[in-house]
Amino acid sequence: MKKQYIYILIGIITSALIGLVVIQLYWIDNAVTLKEEEFKRDVRSALFSVTSKLERIEALERIKSHQKGQTLFNQQMSRLNLERANQGIHDSTAIINKDGVTYKVTEKKSEDGLTYQKSVQSVSPDGQFGFELSVQGGSNSSVIAGGNEQSDLMNEMLQNLFETNRFRSMEERVNLKVLDSLLREELLSRGIKAKYQKGIFDYNGTEVLVDSADNINKIRQSGFYAQLFPSDMMNVPHFLSIYFPHQKGYLLKTMWMMLLTSVLLLVVIVWTFTFTIKTIFKQKKLSEVKNDFISNMTHELKTPIATISLACEALNDKDMSRDDKIRGNYVGMISQENKRLGMLVESVLKSATWDKGEVKLKKENFDLHQVIRNVIDNISIQVQSKSGEIIQELNASETMIQADQVHITNLIYNLLDNANKYTPDQPKIKVSTQNFRQGIMLSISDNGIGIKRENLNKIFDKFYRVPTGNVHNVKGFGLGLNYVKAITEKHGGEISVSSDYGKGTTFKIYIPFRSENI
Repeated sequence: MKKQYIYILIGIITSALIGLVVIQLYWIDNAVTLKEEEFKRDVRSALFSVTSKLERIEALERIKSHQKGQTLFNQQMSRLNLERANQGIHDSTAIINKDGVTYKVTEKKSEDGLTYQKSVQSVSPDGQFGFELSVQGGSNSSVIAGGNEQSDLMNEMLQNLFETNRFRSMEERVNLKVLDSLLREELLSRGIKAKYQKGIFDYNGTEVLVDSADNINKIRQSGFYAQLFPSDMMNVPHFLSIYFPHQKGYLLKTMWMMLLTSVLLLVVIVWTFTFTIKTIFKQKKLSEVKNDFISNMTHELKTPIATISLACEALNDKDMSRDDKIRGNYVGMISQENKRLGMLVESVLKSATWDKGEVKLKKENFDLHQVIRNVIDNISIQVQSKSGEIIQELNASETMIQADQVHITNLIYNLLDNANKYTPDQPKIKVSTQNFRQGIMLSISDNGIGIKRENLNKIFDKFYRVPTGNVHNVKGFGLGLNYVKAITEKHGGEISVSSDYGKGTTFKIYIPFRSENI
């Protein structure tokens, strides 16, 4: 796929993803807004229900107070005999105003004290008569006692009437425990469990009763309020206000399942998009690596094939075939190039075998230093041909390891061969060892062309070769370092690389004394 098409595809997917994220965020915002509106509606409904119940409770208390007075009156009247004729009665009437209510008290008494009558009436501002109590009686046997008891009874009844109808303060009219109980009950019935703070304020905003002195202003300015005793026309209006300190957190907590699902969906979508883009670029890279590999392999195979073809043509020439020496040279050339072809094919097959995990290592005890010296002896001729040198600093005191000697030898040879090939002039290769943890740290450094930082994490990939433009002075398939890493990890070791571009590269390989993976 061309780069242009890939970028167009990425643009389309990105636009679709952004649109989906915007719609999802818009939907979440709307859901939160609807939840807030529902919460406000339920709280206000609960407040109006509470104020209504408080008003009904006060009305019931007043009715009970009147009933108590009537009951007391009836009980006393059944005990006293106050039916006497009204003769020579002294009449007196008094008007009493108390807490906005007018009371008319009438008292009649005969001159001889044998007859007594006292009545109380409440008069509303429009002149209508309201509550009325009346007591009358007399007795020859208990004139004085009866009169005093009747008077006491009327005084008690009058006091009770005053107490029932007087305008009490808001502190007296509202029981905080009852109020809190009603609020909790109404909020819970609507599924609201959030903590709240309440307060009662008059019409001017002056606090009367407040839960928290620290949040007076927040309680006063809260949007959740309702008027207390709205039917009371004679008193100053008072308002019940409640404030939720953690309203936002509570609402989000009640919506956690929906919000979590939405966030997870967004994360999955973004991750899928990112993974898709990475996969596209990875496939494109693999395609380029594959093409590069095919090109390199074709070039590598052409040379031995061409050599073998020329040798065969030469052997077909009768004049040349008669000379045993010439014929032996050509046969040797064919044999050598055939081996080379076999090695190229084997390297590719080995790579496929490593991918399948079918290679089994042969465990044996050997001296790592001795293996290193043998490899250096074999490759030193190539290094010296370029006027280079190999410096040995084998400082490890414990050198016996349990591993596959053939593969460890190949590992060291590959690293030394790379150090020599990628150093154009006078290679200076340093090989050092030291004991590290429960094994040996092998370090191989060179003064070659180095590796750019952006390519360091790719050099162990199969078929990958560091880009060198159109010039490929060093031939290969990009399998050597992949093989080195696979061997190291198969032995339970670790490999790392550091490089200064243009100055050289250092490979460090940790090989444990014993590996459980073998």
